[in-house]
Amino acid sequence: MNEDKEFGYKARQILNQGLETLDEKVSVRLHEARQSALNCQRVPLRGLRVAGVGHMMELAVLPNVRNLLAVFALTIGATGTYYWNAFEQSREYEEIDSALLADELPPSAYLDRGFQAWLERASDSSSQ
Repeated sequence: MNEDKEFGYKARQILNQGLETLDEKVSVRLHEARQSALNCQRVPLRGLRVAGVGHMMELAVLPNVRNLLAVFALTIGATGTYYWNAFEQSREYEEIDSALLADELPPSAYLDRGFQAWLERASDSSSQ
């Protein structure tokens, strides 16, 4: 270990002197040593990882991708159904409004209590 520190110290001193003053043999050996060190270096992972967060997300999300996709599809389906029902209900309201406006009776007649009683009697007599 001590020899490694001494070698590192000497190499640093030589590099501090400048590249121009180095002998060509020494610069070739330094280049070869650097390439050898780079070849021995660990292969980097597929991407950049954020300390802890990336690993946690990888462990939490990747095994549950199918479940997340199912929840996502279910959410989209429920939202689509809600909007479709809202549009259908607005169409029904539109038809009712059109029928009321096209009728000869004024809208205030529909609010009259007597009219409501007449509707109840008429619907009871038609059902019998």
